[in-house]
Amino acid sequence: MNLKGEIRNLIENLISNMGYKLIDIEIGSENNRFALIIKIDKENGITVEDCARVSRYIDPIIEEANLIKRSWILIVSSPGSN
Repeated sequence: MNLKGEIRNLIENLISNMGYKLIDIEIGSENNRFALIIKIDKENGITVEDCARVSRYIDPIIEEANLIKRSWILIVSSPGSN
């Protein structure tokens, strides 16, 4: 399984239980750093607070799983944002 698939398995149910839908997982870069970009959505749209809440919840879980073997940052956003 690839990294995105492993991360999806790790966090999809957690995000769902929080009331959000996992839309996509992207691997990219932000300010020359490896970035894990998680796109979430919900019925009435996503706020900055929603992104921060999900980020605070899943960041330590992803970190503990030790799937990413380099320095990385987590970005949680809505499907309509970059």
